[in-house]
Amino acid sequence: MGTAQKQKRIKEILRKLQLSIPNFAGLVYEALYVDDCGDFGASNADEERRFAGKIKKQLSRSSTPEALLDKYLEILAQQPGYEALKLGYVQSRYVPHACLSDELTEIMTQLSAELDARAELD
Repeated sequence: MGTAQKQKRIKEILRKLQLSIPNFAGLVYEALYVDDCGDFGASNADEERRFAGKIKKQLSRSSTPEALLDKYLEILAQQPGYEALKLGYVQSRYVPHACLSDELTEIMTQLSAELDARAELD
């Protein structure tokens, strides 16, 4: 799945979960930057506003790294209401298997990329 499709999916999930960008920014900040003791560190309203603006831009720029969008999708999938929405989205991730040859793995990777490219055209 490409960047544009992931951005669209994130926006759709946010809308269905009724999360604003600032609220989502708070969840992302907590997931990425809060230590195990629950310490947010130094945080203020201006910093939170800038972080929300940064995320808003990331959800519209084609140059946003897909790995970052994947992290955002993971954070959304952990939200309490996510499963209740029954969106049919499954967060994909690669799990290596010894039973698959390298050649077959490469073919499956190419097929997956082709399917993602076709899905982006729809």
